[in-house]
Amino acid sequence: MSSSVYSRYRAAFAQGLATALGVPASEIEAQIKPAEPAHGDLSFATFPLAKAQKKAPPAIAAGLAQSLSVPGLEIKAVGPYVNARFAPLPFTAEVIDAARSAGLAYGGDADAGRGKTVAIDYSSPNIAKPIGFHHIRTTFLGHCIANIYRALGWKVEGINYLGDWGKQFGLVAVGFQEYGDPARIDDMAHLVEVYVRANKRAEAEPEFDEKAREFFRRMEAGDAEALKLWNQFRETSIKGFKQIYARMGIEFEHIEGESRYQGKMDAVIEQIAKKPGVKESQGALIVDLPYADNEPPILLKKNDGSTLYATRDLAAAQDRYERFHFDKSLYVVAQDQALHFRQVFRTLNEMGQPWADRVVHVAFGRIHGMSTRKGQVVQLSEVLDEAKERASAKVKENIEAGRIHTGDADQLSEQIGLGAIAFGDLKHKRASDYTFDWDEVLSFEGHTGPYLQYAHARTVSVLRKGGGAPASYDAALLTLPEEQALLREIMRLPEVVTDAAEQYEPSLVARLLLDVAAAFSRYFTAGNQDREKRILVEDNDALRAARLALTDATRVTLAAGLTLLGIPTPDNM
Repeated sequence: MSSSVYSRYRAAFAQGLATALGVPASEIEAQIKPAEPAHGDLSFATFPLAKAQKKAPPAIAAGLAQSLSVPGLEIKAVGPYVNARFAPLPFTAEVIDAARSAGLAYGGDADAGRGKTVAIDYSSPNIAKPIGFHHIRTTFLGHCIANIYRALGWKVEGINYLGDWGKQFGLVAVGFQEYGDPARIDDMAHLVEVYVRANKRAEAEPEFDEKAREFFRRMEAGDAEALKLWNQFRETSIKGFKQIYARMGIEFEHIEGESRYQGKMDAVIEQIAKKPGVKESQGALIVDLPYADNEPPILLKKNDGSTLYATRDLAAAQDRYERFHFDKSLYVVAQDQALHFRQVFRTLNEMGQPWADRVVHVAFGRIHGMSTRKGQVVQLSEVLDEAKERASAKVKENIEAGRIHTGDADQLSEQIGLGAIAFGDLKHKRASDYTFDWDEVLSFEGHTGPYLQYAHARTVSVLRKGGGAPASYDAALLTLPEEQALLREIMRLPEVVTDAAEQYEPSLVARLLLDVAAAFSRYFTAGNQDREKRILVEDNDALRAARLALTDATRVTLAAGLTLLGIPTPDNM
């Protein structure tokens, strides 16, 4: 879909106004805003014209409204505003046909990002540790942003940048030598047990901690035996990670880590030494830049010669540009790392990298209040298990009550559990903190994933009872206020997807889906109160077909939006 229904009408309204005023349409389009629903769909304020025309804004608006004629728009003045309302035809048919013809691609635009590439760094757990619940935001946000950019025609290079280098692997190694079972070296759970024991011991015994540091120094020196053991830990971790990602429906184009840049940091430091320069500070090597009061310097090497995150991130940024020639490079990382990324990006800019303005820190807030029945949560897999378990109890209760009909209660419980956790995160603005609440995220009512999944399943059920979606229908019959309100929510998805990409804000899609589901619920409920408003109205095949076509467009919109969010769309609930 090259342009949405909304954008076409908005452009036509702008062109009509521009012609009447004798100015370029580009000057007008930015001034067109959504109207108050009671007065129309689009609005243009005439206040800025009053001085030049030496008229009161209401008089200007009245004159413009009288002179304008734009196909498909009903135009009238309301005080100082020129308002336009979408005429029921062809608007109704255009919205329904746009959604139904696009299917799951509805909301996207394959032409928008054609020829452009975005690199997205997200999830990024540490090897030899489980994926913790604290990884949920980077994982879901990054996955959703990647989906949105794909829908808009961008080539996406999703990168799971593992923490796979550092002293912690020395801890796992010396711990494994003392506590490990060689027969279980490919068991992720066993590596986690070993790491926990070794970490506690290192905190209590400086000698043991030094053994771990020595093992890591062997890794950095290229010791074959040390690297062989490290690689086994790495492969075991990646295998365990992939099982959890598969459960969440997530795949990455690239799984790589900090180890990729081992041996490549000196070249980056030499480059920085030329511009903007380096200097020593308390035995460490730092980027030679003016710093704000109390701002820590950008460390490139510690006094023992080992490199740091900043050095590796600078090497990674350059490597990614050389590989992908990205138009954008996004780092979906917690707000806590804001200073780090500001400094890395500043260094890239001072180095004179022409692409330094294309790198973006997509920051997010924290989650509070998370615990499972086992106590304080550590592993994301435990949270997904508990979500499924809690969902299963609700599914069983609803099956027994006759409210849910499904042939696979276990799969449905998994889908609802995943949808609850994912939507519970994605509905919040990414920069905000939020408090996790089990009862809230798993509710079938309110602003939740299960509510949206149920709304989707309800549209499928209506279509099934109605004999399926009709091939043809008469759009002129869809005149109810509830129908026109629902159409306006369906229409919004393409604009919202574009805004979500520009703002790196999946919550915009999440909230639009809640609006679609609420509008459909009002439409459905109106039929319960008035038989003439029923979707499956009796004794009027043409009206029934038109309402089924609108229901089908609703189904498509919910399915397309939920798929962008990475949330399953069960047909039966």
